[in-house]
Amino acid sequence: QWSFSAAATTIVSGSVAERTKFEAYLGYSFFLCAFVYPVIVHWGWSGQGWLGPWRTETGDGGGKLLAGSGMLDFAGSGIVHLTGGVAGLMGAWIVGPRTGRFASDGRVNPMPGHSAPLVVLGTFILWLGWYGFNPGS
Repeated sequence: QWSFSAAATTIVSGSVAERTKFEAYLGYSFFLCAFVYPVIVHWGWSGQGWLGPWRTETGDGGGKLLAGSGMLDFAGSGIVHLTGGVAGLMGAWIVGPRTGRFASDGRVNPMPGHSAPLVVLGTFILWLGWYGFNPGS
């Protein structure tokens, strides 16, 4: 569970990159891992969660299943990406655009990429990491 929770927080890091102090990101990550993520995981992965497909309509008092079948989350991808994506969206909305992104008259300033070789290297590192992460889940 820790690796899934950490994966949700890393999605947020890309959303607020270069716009927050490191201490603020640590606090946000702690809040997400300690309070938000466990609640959402319970909703989808537990037998009593309102999104879970294992509830019975009358056996646990949970009511009808979502869309008649519940949400079956294969390997945790839905919960992890939903949590990280919504938290990242809210973080980016609260923090606002990067400094220098817009000119004083509202025009968009160009922000070209920095290094194509480093982008390719990062892609290969992520690709290799996914081979270790996904089979383990």
